[in-house]
Amino acid sequence: MSAMHRTRLLPGLAAALLSLLLVSCGSAADVVKQSGGGAWGTAGASLPLTADGGIVVTAHDLDPTGSYPDDPVAVAVYVEPLCPHCGAFAADQGRLLAARLAAGSITLEYRLVSFLDNGSTDRASARSVNAALCVSAAGGPAAYEAYVASLLENQQPGGMSDDELVDLADDLGDDGTEACIRDEVHADLVSDLSERGLKAISGTPAVVVDGRPLEQIPTTAELEAMLGSEVV
Repeated sequence: MSAMHRTRLLPGLAAALLSLLLVSCGSAADVVKQSGGGAWGTAGASLPLTADGGIVVTAHDLDPTGSYPDDPVAVAVYVEPLCPHCGAFAADQGRLLAARLAAGSITLEYRLVSFLDNGSTDRASARSVNAALCVSAAGGPAAYEAYVASLLENQQPGGMSDDELVDLADDLGDDGTEACIRDEVHADLVSDLSERGLKAISGTPAVVVDGRPLEQIPTTAELEAMLGSEVV
């Protein structure tokens, strides 16, 4: 398999992007720790956000009736919805992660950031992150994971329209999200997630295994070696 690449923040542009992304979501003194471990104040009150801005899905979320290992490996992936390298990662390594998640040998946390919007995208990246948060609020972690995976699988030049984002949610059975998607209910939270996330990474995708950020994007074989024995 060829080497994976990240979509990187351009030198000198990162600080400008971060300042543009920052909106009035409250100062550090206003942030309230939540039971899910997040620190996102009232903006994320309906979402099980981690302290790093992701949403964790477990095998129990996919199938509560199953029996799974007691010590799954925690895997987190920073994703930009319009990032082509994120799409390639999802198509290759994502299949391995999905299989390990279903078997209960890992938990999977997608941490969404938005930094690829420009004059030709009509804010498609930010709107896509908002849509994923809408799906999570309505359907929970498993619905969120499926929606993020579908966003990456269905990437297109310029990103998706609101109609397409709504249709994608409907196709996955996540109805009742249309108003949230079209009204960008989580717009402030999207900016906050992006601003904080982009301080932690140099580009996307970025992978964290059991709390350890990986310097390079692992190949499927490398990721399989990190995650232990094969799924049976």
